[in-house]
Amino acid sequence: MRAAGYYRPLTSDARSEQVAVSAIERYCDEGLHNLTQVFGPGDPPLSDVDQYAALVSYLESLGRGEALVVIPGTRHLSSTLDGLVDRLAELEEVGGEVRCADPNLPHPLQNALESLPFAGRPPVQNRRVRESLMSKAARGEVLGRTPFGYVADVDGTFVIQPLEAVVVRRLFALYAGEPPPDDVDVPGDPDPRASVPTGGPGLRRIAGLFNAEGLRTRSGRPWTPVTLSGMLRNRVYTGSYVRYGMRIAGNHERIVERDVFNRAQVVMGSRSPQRKRRVLKPYLLSGLARCWSCGRGMHGFERNRRWSRVDGSTATRAYRYYACPSRSTGVVDGEAGEKEEHPGWRESDLDQAILDALRAASAEMLKDCFNPPKDTTLDDELRAVEGQFLESVRLVASGRGGVADLLTPLDDLRTARAVSASDTSGDGAVFTFENALGSLETAEPRALRIAITSLVERVIVHAGRIEPVFRNV
Repeated sequence: MRAAGYYRPLTSDARSEQVAVSAIERYCDEGLHNLTQVFGPGDPPLSDVDQYAALVSYLESLGRGEALVVIPGTRHLSSTLDGLVDRLAELEEVGGEVRCADPNLPHPLQNALESLPFAGRPPVQNRRVRESLMSKAARGEVLGRTPFGYVADVDGTFVIQPLEAVVVRRLFALYAGEPPPDDVDVPGDPDPRASVPTGGPGLRRIAGLFNAEGLRTRSGRPWTPVTLSGMLRNRVYTGSYVRYGMRIAGNHERIVERDVFNRAQVVMGSRSPQRKRRVLKPYLLSGLARCWSCGRGMHGFERNRRWSRVDGSTATRAYRYYACPSRSTGVVDGEAGEKEEHPGWRESDLDQAILDALRAASAEMLKDCFNPPKDTTLDDELRAVEGQFLESVRLVASGRGGVADLLTPLDDLRTARAVSASDTSGDGAVFTFENALGSLETAEPRALRIAITSLVERVIVHAGRIEPVFRNV
């Protein structure tokens, strides 16, 4: 398999670079991988950002072709666990599969849990658990939950579940679409990408189709684009087993033919937007707004719209929304028996609705429910989110899901940190009821969040209205 090496100088000792390169070369030699390039700091040394950008550019130049990215250890890719997850996700998007040269810890997340601290927590000491998992991986046995479409046999191997397999085959057939026509010689156009498949309907449409037909996941939940995306990327459906650096082709009976799987990857690559670094602006009602029906927290997300002007130029604008994660399931029975959707709001409309509700309330009632946040409240909330992120990493490291499943916990972590950093009155003074009333009128972002959380415990969100749940009432 094609491979690229990557390392950073972790010490001032020049020999450490030689050790890093030797470890990368040894890993590739033992695995019969074709090491095409090694990305080091260079002379003069590149910054971490520039060196990493060079690796990403190289992978992009391969045209979505799969390649191993071999690193001596996860500290060469990032010094933090959340930073590592971010880079693993980005490299996966451009076709890079990261592996560590450490023969005992080839899986990057397993390696990270034993080598990278996170939020003040020491690395996890789970050597015996990891050794047990790697032993099972070497035998091609099931680790964690089995993918949709398979069940675990008595000997621990994958066996097709017929009813689920029908759904899997239909998903791939719908998304991959029909194969492109046989290559036709086009004068002056030798580009082999001319016959790239256009694919079928998108993930959101397929999820809606499955849900409308009453199909559900194994856990009984509605289908979502994220769930379907993870299935489309999973090579287990081609009969291949990939866990902890072990890759076993023909390990079990395939559900999807390899050409259909490959066509789906090409379609996904052509549709996947490039991730852009952006300054995260926290959502005002993050952690407060909850769906009236299922009680789940409303997620904040952003959509970019593009349109053409009269003069032929194009313009783009980012729109921010709140939506219930169960919104794709359709309508449900409302409180009065009428049909009602899981809510979705524009960010500005929902933020304005809670401000209008608070401004319309009497000062006496607001004063009765006023409960300023303690100094430790925000830290407790942040620690809870950090704990959820760490648990998600542990689940994926144990074989339950992939790196893509960590993107939502990672975004939640970033939002919580941004909110924690901005949730301060700025002058160290005690936040009073008068401060809260003033913040509601001026709508200064940093103090506005504190004002709302001082008065409201949560906000119940319907499709067209809200219900503030006041504190101490």
